[in-house]
Amino acid sequence: SIYAQHPERRPPPVPPTISSDLRWKDVKLPKSVSKADLDAIIFSVLTSRQQKTARVIGTAMTHCREHNLPINDEILGARIEALGKSGRIEGFGDLRLWGHSEVKLKD
Repeated sequence: SIYAQHPERRPPPVPPTISSDLRWKDVKLPKSVSKADLDAIIFSVLTSRQQKTARVIGTAMTHCREHNLPINDEILGARIEALGKSGRIEGFGDLRLWGHSEVKLKD
């Protein structure tokens, strides 16, 4: 409400920052997890509606923790970016900016 009266006091917007610099080509998966396993987890979270990349990663991380898979959020982010670049999923925005991009299943 104070900003409505004094918009000049509103703090500047926080610029988007890259969430991870890890690229799929640099990922070394643990022997207990295959690329197909990782894709299955990601695709189980995706829907036909756009979702924030950060939400998809968070939900996939929950699945990984529940199944004791040694996967971190950066690996999931790198895989999602690779799936977007290869055209297997639809990405909106720079997928390295997890909080500022969205993904969905291809139509």
